[in-house]
Amino acid sequence: MKVAIYTRKSKFTEEGESIENQIKMCIKYSETMLEAAEYEIYEDEGFSGGNIDRPNFKKMMKDIKAKKFTHLICYRLDRISRNVADFTNTLETLNKYNCSFISIKEQFDTSSAMGRAMMNISATFAQLERETIAERIKDNLRELAKTGRWLGGPPPMGYSSIEVENNDIRGKSRKKHILKINPNEIEIVKLVFKLFIEHKSFQKVSGILENQGLYSRSGKVFSRELVKQTINNPIYVIADKKLFNFFKENGCENYEEIKINNLNGIMPYNRRKENGSFAPINNWIISVGDHPGIISSDLWIRCQTICKEIKQKASNRQCTSQEALLSGLIVCARCGSGMAPRQNKSGKYHYRYYSCNLRNKSASRCDNDALNAYDAEEYVVKYLKSLKAEDIIENYNKSKSANKIKLDNLKSISNYKKEIEENNKFISGLIKKMAIEEDEDLLQDYKKERKSLKARNAEIELIISDLELKNNSLTDIKESLDDILSAFDDFKKFFDYSDFNQQQQLIRGFVKFIIWDYESEFIDIILIGSDKKRPRPGEPFLPLSDSSRSSNYLKVKNIKLKIPKKKKGSRSRS
Repeated sequence: MKVAIYTRKSKFTEEGESIENQIKMCIKYSETMLEAAEYEIYEDEGFSGGNIDRPNFKKMMKDIKAKKFTHLICYRLDRISRNVADFTNTLETLNKYNCSFISIKEQFDTSSAMGRAMMNISATFAQLERETIAERIKDNLRELAKTGRWLGGPPPMGYSSIEVENNDIRGKSRKKHILKINPNEIEIVKLVFKLFIEHKSFQKVSGILENQGLYSRSGKVFSRELVKQTINNPIYVIADKKLFNFFKENGCENYEEIKINNLNGIMPYNRRKENGSFAPINNWIISVGDHPGIISSDLWIRCQTICKEIKQKASNRQCTSQEALLSGLIVCARCGSGMAPRQNKSGKYHYRYYSCNLRNKSASRCDNDALNAYDAEEYVVKYLKSLKAEDIIENYNKSKSANKIKLDNLKSISNYKKEIEENNKFISGLIKKMAIEEDEDLLQDYKKERKSLKARNAEIELIISDLELKNNSLTDIKESLDDILSAFDDFKKFFDYSDFNQQQQLIRGFVKFIIWDYESEFIDIILIGSDKKRPRPGEPFLPLSDSSRSSNYLKVKNIKLKIPKKKKGSRSRS
């Protein structure tokens, strides 16, 4: 019998049992009631019970599906989830894989019918409690909306937060925060709105601001996302009747209309969901704030109309993985970001392409051009078909050889670190001798020896740094050669007879990732079993020297993004 113990605690509260106490009680139950000496602990600290999107919970469920456990124990039912649907689905999964669930606090055990029934009832009440808390929070926000106060935290660009005192209805002195204009930033905010009306593009505004040397408060580039957040934020808008009518039409709760004076700005509440993402406009609670507005309602409403148009165009451009054969595989050589499939339309013609994710956010941060999807897919498939089993074996053996070098480097690093440790001990001994030595000649000898050892340590640090840098570009090979050859054989046999989804899977069966660089017109196909590690965003694959390439690189021309001319048999999945 092996037991999984799961614990969770939200970082937003100090109330309730700590992770450590939950673990102790679960272990005690496991040992005394189940007589199970073997258990594994999964902890998620700082995660809400509102959903099951938690790293160690997911890992545990994966292990349960692998039939590693006969029982799952937790301190209390809501440690699993406060959502009835999530809890019920989890319970069904446990039943499917013959894993009993035990909740210590409520004393529920799903090995009995009564235990399962009581568990579902309790889960329902847990969700009711969660929804009650959410409604209470919203009621509090409604009351706060009547005050128009700033709730704290970093103020938006263009404003500073100041603390003021005022008297409540009982005459008691109370402190609150209000916003005041920050003259160093407010003109940038006005410029953002002006440029957006002119160019109707978040990215163009971002590029213009960077070219003019204008940055955010933190000194970072005014990214596309930051421009969008600024444009969508109603805090800058001067409150008037037209604006309140706009919010009413969009389903917002409005308060303090009586305070409209065509001077003060809007104070929005409930703009974010529990997970931190922005809530739709019909969830907002709107009030008149104590701060001055800077943007007219006409201008802001026009901006929101443009935002809707941009969103509609973007949805037309989205190219799903159902339409892009190499989706999830292509990596930008310039910045290490993934290249997402997109599509566009010019006249009667649709064209698809892969575009760098970082460049999509800010054109100034990556200069890699988009890749024509039709030609890229054709080139890659043609090349993969041309490979032979001998090529796969040769690629694997080279990687295995590189993997041996990595292991040798690790041994060398360990030995060098031991040498530094020994040198440091020797230096400590020399320092003690120097403290009591009176003979000047011996003292000078000690100093020279200490200096020599410190120089050697500095030299070793450089060697270690170089070895670690080399190892960072390599990755451990987990796949067997037989598995890779089997995937390659499936590709050769079935690709031409498979549907689109199957073709995607056949390619991913033995292709690890693909590098694209527009300047050198270079596509490098990295096969599974290669020692090369997929770059992370911010880790460019450049310079594209011969040594950095795999044996599967293609030098191809004219596959940069271009609008394809109409031709017979032209493919289009759009």
